[in-house]
Amino acid sequence: MTPGSGMDEIHLLIFVCMSATALTDTTWMSRCFDLARRGIGRVSPNPPVGALLVYQDRILGEGYHQYYGGPHAEVNALFAVSDQDRHLIPDSTLYVSLEPCCITGKTPPCTDLILKEGIRDVRVSTTDPNPLVAGQGLNHLRNHGVRITGGILEEEGKSLIRPFATNILHQRPYVLLKWAQSRWGYAGIAEEQVWLSDPLTKTWSHSQRAQADAILVGARTVSTDDPALTVREFPGRSPSRVIFDPNGRLGPGCRVFTDDGCPIYYFAFKTNPDLQLQHITSIVINPEQDAFSQMLQTLFNHQVGILLAEGGPYLQKSIIKQGLWDEAWVVQTQHPLDHGITAPEVTGIKIDTNNTGHDQIVGILNASRPKIV
Repeated sequence: MTPGSGMDEIHLLIFVCMSATALTDTTWMSRCFDLARRGIGRVSPNPPVGALLVYQDRILGEGYHQYYGGPHAEVNALFAVSDQDRHLIPDSTLYVSLEPCCITGKTPPCTDLILKEGIRDVRVSTTDPNPLVAGQGLNHLRNHGVRITGGILEEEGKSLIRPFATNILHQRPYVLLKWAQSRWGYAGIAEEQVWLSDPLTKTWSHSQRAQADAILVGARTVSTDDPALTVREFPGRSPSRVIFDPNGRLGPGCRVFTDDGCPIYYFAFKTNPDLQLQHITSIVINPEQDAFSQMLQTLFNHQVGILLAEGGPYLQKSIIKQGLWDEAWVVQTQHPLDHGITAPEVTGIKIDTNNTGHDQIVGILNASRPKIV
């Protein structure tokens, strides 16, 4: 889940200059994915989508879903076509990373716009998992004479919308876990702040925050580390802050409760009179029911599509035990800590490995979660 970079413009120049025989559906769809990733961290709980209009191996226009509630990728791609090229639209091919919508939500159906513009060739990576669409958008276009090609780099297309598919099918946020551990598998020492990872890893860590809608920590992490939970080392918006304080003991002096414009959700088993503040949404949850499931439902109702559970180990272990996680990002450090709190353990499918400084970061997908797309 890495946002696009300035390299996208360079890629576009390369595409335009390539010979016609080298340009394929997979080439154009890869460009759609690059565009879609630019929207990660801005469009949730909607999916990131990229689109481009191609005429004789030349991109007439391209676009992506830029922010939640804004125009869809197809709209932006068509809007980007210059006036002198608009007469070429009916003879062009529209590439989209996700099936065009056929329902009215915050914006009109993209299928209506496609038909209005006279486009007769649409190629997509994957269908929309939303039961209200789920192939109906493509069928609608097909029934109106549009030639449809699907399944282009389908697995990559599905991977791109995993959070959205989880939201729409399971009615809960997509849950990311992230922690750092020493070379001996320890995550820290009780009641003591220990910095395990390489300083360079902080930039990567903040990039993960920028892609999440909300970040969750427990009361132990707040009282021990007093984190701000903001994005400072990476460009992007800071996520909403979610605090789980079962015994209702935290006070307003903690940095996570700073009134800086970011939504704050505070969960406890009882009312905390010290945190009945206007800028804090306080929710008392039922101690007789699973706490995390209650939090997930509440956050989903507040349109949190991606939740990053950053600390601490006790909370993360509880989430893992319940199987309510989707991805885990483990920062394997060279720190010599050989005692204290053991790090969580997960099993799954390795989806990424990269290095920052002396650390290795491993991404793991929960293999036991239901297949959703």
